[in-house]
Amino acid sequence: MRNTTYRIITNLPLRILSIWVKPQVLPDSPSALIDPDLPVLYVLEVGGVADRCALQLACAQHGLPDPTDKLLYGTNTESSSVDVLKSRQGSIFRKLRPTISARLNRLVSAGLDIDADAGELQIVPVGVYWGRAPDKESSIWRLWFTENWQFAGRTRKLITTLIHGRHTLLSFSEPLSFNTLKNTGEAPRILERKLSRVLRVHFRQRRIATLGPDQSHRRILIDHVLADDAVRQAIVKESDGKPVERARRQAQKYAFEIAADVSYPTVRILHNLLTRLWNELYDGVELSGINRLKAVADGHELIYVPCHRSHIDYLLLSYILYMQGYSLPHIAAGINLNLPVVGGLLRRGGAFFLRRTFTGNPLYAAVFNAYLKEILQRGHALEYFVEGGRSRTGRLLPPKGGMLAMTVHAYLREPKTPVMFIPVYFGYERLLEGRSFTSELAGGKKQKETIFALVKALRTLKEDYGRVHVNFGEPIALDTILDSHQSNWRQLPAPLERPDWLHPVVETLGSSIMQNINEAACVTPISLLAITLLATPRGRISRDELMLQIDIYHQLLSQAHAHTPVVVPAINADDLIEHGTRLGFIETYSDSIGPLIQPKPGQLAALTYFRNNILHLLTLPALIAAAFSNSRTRSETYLKELIKLTFPFLQGELFLPTEPDESTIDSSLQALMQSGLLEQVDGKWHRASAGTIQALSLMRLAQVVMPGLERNYLCASLLARAHEGGITRDELALRNQMSAERLANTSGVDAAELYDKHLHRAFVERMIQQGYVAVHDDRLTPEKSMLEVEGKAHTLLSEQTRHAIINAALAAGNIQ
Repeated sequence: MRNTTYRIITNLPLRILSIWVKPQVLPDSPSALIDPDLPVLYVLEVGGVADRCALQLACAQHGLPDPTDKLLYGTNTESSSVDVLKSRQGSIFRKLRPTISARLNRLVSAGLDIDADAGELQIVPVGVYWGRAPDKESSIWRLWFTENWQFAGRTRKLITTLIHGRHTLLSFSEPLSFNTLKNTGEAPRILERKLSRVLRVHFRQRRIATLGPDQSHRRILIDHVLADDAVRQAIVKESDGKPVERARRQAQKYAFEIAADVSYPTVRILHNLLTRLWNELYDGVELSGINRLKAVADGHELIYVPCHRSHIDYLLLSYILYMQGYSLPHIAAGINLNLPVVGGLLRRGGAFFLRRTFTGNPLYAAVFNAYLKEILQRGHALEYFVEGGRSRTGRLLPPKGGMLAMTVHAYLREPKTPVMFIPVYFGYERLLEGRSFTSELAGGKKQKETIFALVKALRTLKEDYGRVHVNFGEPIALDTILDSHQSNWRQLPAPLERPDWLHPVVETLGSSIMQNINEAACVTPISLLAITLLATPRGRISRDELMLQIDIYHQLLSQAHAHTPVVVPAINADDLIEHGTRLGFIETYSDSIGPLIQPKPGQLAALTYFRNNILHLLTLPALIAAAFSNSRTRSETYLKELIKLTFPFLQGELFLPTEPDESTIDSSLQALMQSGLLEQVDGKWHRASAGTIQALSLMRLAQVVMPGLERNYLCASLLARAHEGGITRDELALRNQMSAERLANTSGVDAAELYDKHLHRAFVERMIQQGYVAVHDDRLTPEKSMLEVEGKAHTLLSEQTRHAIINAALAAGNIQ
């Protein structure tokens, strides 16, 4: 009877809290972390009644060992399986201090008395976060409700539990192995202190990763910005004999225009709104690569650098990070988004705003740089888009170095915490801005962001947008790049101005980010459908042939990217076609023989966009297929030479990481042979027999890369036929554009495929870097080696295409 009464009394807090407290648990399956056959010790940072009850609820919910159960380890038996890192000490003002508990003493002693083979103790740190709002510096609420005071701590915990019970996060970490710790052979006291220190560091890093650092009041943060040495110098220069206070007020105005003003109530509201929005917009959000983020989240300053497809990107990434238990990043947003109402909402959700250009305004530049340095030094995660704007073509845009340069410079001024860049790939099946993008690609004027445009966009929320895929790529350590360019950068004095050696660092960093984004691509059903359909004449194909081609591409993608961050989901071709029909991209058209699949009217530009999302993933097999456009047979030596010669020019525009080596080319050749598209006989490679569906599939595969080859061949032809004195970059760009228009009018090709200013510029720079084009007095002159490349590369194109391009180049060259 006494035991029953005791159990009822001890379980009373749990029963009360379970009515209100609904903890979110990370990871989703914490039981996968723990071996059920080994003893477990849960470690809490602060072990109040509410924290213990929340832990007990989470363990019961996920089938984990009950923390109130006895812990048997060696010859020792403990009354429960929970220990606490910090306890209250002091007679009157009892402050929380890290301690080595008596329980930990006993467990360490028991562990040292048994052999490693005889048993293992799993030490599982568990972070309990009541609400997700980091503390405010200099806040009266922090002083009153601090957990460092006995009375105030308990009062604050009670209020926090009541307010945040349904917004509580429990984060289970990977177990620490006691056997690994004791293998160092250290004395028991030293081992206890080492274990305590490891746990303290772990909880501090977890708290920063989950909540972010202390949030300063906005005004305090701005005061720090205005006190920055570079800002004070800029204020003096700006005043130029006028009252300094006027320049200081202007600097303060700039700072308020820039600074975020994170509000936890706003974050809570946005979380609820976005949950409803995603359910309304999408069939689901597919998340991949989260383990790559988890591996570097603790102990690093995180800077998220996603590709930029849609305005949804801002909201989606923050939502995912919040749901995965990470602190919200401060997001760099264009000043064009600082709209009435919307701008304030974004600012309170973590956005800070920047102007398109800092040119001619050194005071604004100084204030912005100081703000960036301040939030970096405080440990806030950052997020910005290195492309600068949203891609209208589906390809990644060349990286803009502005934010990267400011970030690296801010880090060099005070390199406290190592910086890790986290590339993120977004793969949509439909874009909220799809109609405006289509209009712009057709020659319409770029639409300006306004509150009315936003309201208009909300009308489309009832439409079907399929699924959205998010993938975290391989992280990039800034220190590693700095070491490769300037090995002694740690010994150099903190620079107020950007050092000369920073430019190549930023270039390398920008290229690495874009490559890692593309290496984390997700093959969505719509992108696979688009790349297949648009490789056919006029975009029309029978259903059976379309299904076969989809299966071939899917097989090539799966084999080539089985061990990379690229996500290639299982796809059923029949279901994929139905999915594309439901989303309004394709329709069935019938002729006298039977039904054909074709793009729905008005959807060609949208399909081109989604094709371009994954174009880089099929570049190598498509380039091999193109090598058989004019020849039934190729020797392996010549084939590999041709691939290595032409691949670098596509590599630049598609942000492919490295040139393919022998083994990579061999793997692609074997995959094409397994698909029946190529045959190997007597050391030579042969395309499939003429008249077979495999031969047709090979030529369709070649069409995937053909627009890029034709575009580059046109530019090379214009360079090769320039006058002896060379040609300026502007003249070359103009002739390229005119030639593309002529080919569009005479051959029916898409002029936008043959000339794109970003791709044109990247190709020319690549030619210069490779030594194929010389620059003299700002004029471009082809080297002999370029003429040799042109002579070999033309074999990838059909004779009719080559003649059409050369004629257009000659016609454009005759115009003075």
